[in-house]
Amino acid sequence: MSNSDIHNMRQQRFELPDCSEWEKVAEHSLKGKPVASLRTKTVEGITLEPLYSALNKQTGTIRPSHRKWICAQPTDGKTGCEWLASMTDSFEKGNEAIYIDGRTSIEWDEVSLDQLADLMKKHPIAFIHIDSQDRLVDVFDRIPSEEREAVTGLLLSNGIQLPSGYQHIRTLGIDLEPLHMDGADSVTELAVALAEASELAIESDSFARFSSQVFFRFPADTHFFMEIAKFRAFRTLWQLFCSAYDVKDVTPVPVIGVTSLRSFSKIDPYVNLLRAGNSAFSAVLGGADWLTVYPYNELTGETAQSLRYARNAQLIIREETHADKVIDPGGGSYFIEHLTDALVHKSWRRFLEIEENGGLDAFLQSGQLQQLADERHEHAATGSASLIGTNVYADAENHELVENSIRIEMSRPAYAFEELRKKSAEQQIDIRLLVFGSLKSYKPRADFATEFLATGGLTAKHSPAFEDASSAIDWLKTEAPDYVILCADPDRTEQVAPDLISNKPAGVLMDVAGLVSEELTGNWLASGLDGFIFKGQNRIEKLTQILKRCKGGEDS
Repeated sequence: MSNSDIHNMRQQRFELPDCSEWEKVAEHSLKGKPVASLRTKTVEGITLEPLYSALNKQTGTIRPSHRKWICAQPTDGKTGCEWLASMTDSFEKGNEAIYIDGRTSIEWDEVSLDQLADLMKKHPIAFIHIDSQDRLVDVFDRIPSEEREAVTGLLLSNGIQLPSGYQHIRTLGIDLEPLHMDGADSVTELAVALAEASELAIESDSFARFSSQVFFRFPADTHFFMEIAKFRAFRTLWQLFCSAYDVKDVTPVPVIGVTSLRSFSKIDPYVNLLRAGNSAFSAVLGGADWLTVYPYNELTGETAQSLRYARNAQLIIREETHADKVIDPGGGSYFIEHLTDALVHKSWRRFLEIEENGGLDAFLQSGQLQQLADERHEHAATGSASLIGTNVYADAENHELVENSIRIEMSRPAYAFEELRKKSAEQQIDIRLLVFGSLKSYKPRADFATEFLATGGLTAKHSPAFEDASSAIDWLKTEAPDYVILCADPDRTEQVAPDLISNKPAGVLMDVAGLVSEELTGNWLASGLDGFIFKGQNRIEKLTQILKRCKGGEDS
């Protein structure tokens, strides 16, 4: 290659494509569909675009107090002695804070409380849901007044007044987990956090004292980018909130991240490992100052193994991603920046609406949360929202769904499926898929029916592949199953269904896989068909109906 060739190469410039060129290519790949068809809307009412460009805004430091978040993991132990041994081992393996959830009973004695007091001087505390009657509270009196300044951390409690001297323990905890579990979306969580902060600020002696004591605890759900944006948005909202009180020098407040249990399921608990890992990573990238990862079997009772997995989840994130060495991991991503900006604007407007319409209590009594929860349950029941291992790719085997008395969490979308499986485990039903034609023709609907039943813990056997209705009717009379689902291609379904419905044994319940015209639907139902199963149907309602009918009960 000559020098002139190199010179010519250096002089070449590539023109940057603009959005219109991208849209042409995208529409071509979409085979004529408009680019607008790629837009989707979140539960927060935010439209997600297929392409984003730069946002001319600067985001502040998202983890201002330190770049390294604090790993605050639970451990096990029925007695104080057992718990201390487990916590000491946890510290040796990467845990960094003394995490205690007051809903878990621990029997403390004099010796174990003294040992805990010594531990509190060395490690920050994260005491969550502590009742004033819990004997754990006595530990604060066991630390000499001259040593209390060394104790740091967070106390989320019910009316506990700490002895004097604990200057570095924040005691005004605003916990969004209950609201989150009740169905709140990200906008609602952020707005309610500000509304509750507003009430606490009014009750405090001064805004400076309030801001030195408050902390916020946000759950991180599985909507990865939305959760990153939620944590980032709160930093901006906190600055706006402080500016409303004429505070110029804004004091950063701790933002506590905890993995969400809303998407957890007892049916396939190992999928919860993926959910928790996804949630933990989003909280880290969003800038959480503290992080707690729930064990994958939190709903049924943690084990030493699951506690270790939960702890290691955030340790692996730290060691493998080096996210603690970056000021703002999500900064510069056009998508995340736009999402953050949208959350800031929507959340601030929602906060002002709450204030203008009677405050936080009025909002909580308005029924808006229940509406959000109902929508989530409906999306799970119809399959428009996927719960892997629960309402999609479900294992029909009935698992032993053990209860954890402090973690029933009936507001979870998976809860209805868990209850359905309990009912199906109590009732043995002979279900057959009545198939017609070639394997290629009936397989799509047979597979759908199998998966549909599996979400309720029900299984079905295939019949022989029939060519006409009469042979299928003879087979039904011989086999006498409790319930059958007709699975065939649309043309064959319309061909054989009328004879099957009219001549099937009286005791056999029958549904058709797929939908037909309104006229045929009416005729078939009038002739004795029990119903249909189809995509988008409310599976909880339909499977409950099947169980009731096969048991001899009335249709719900």
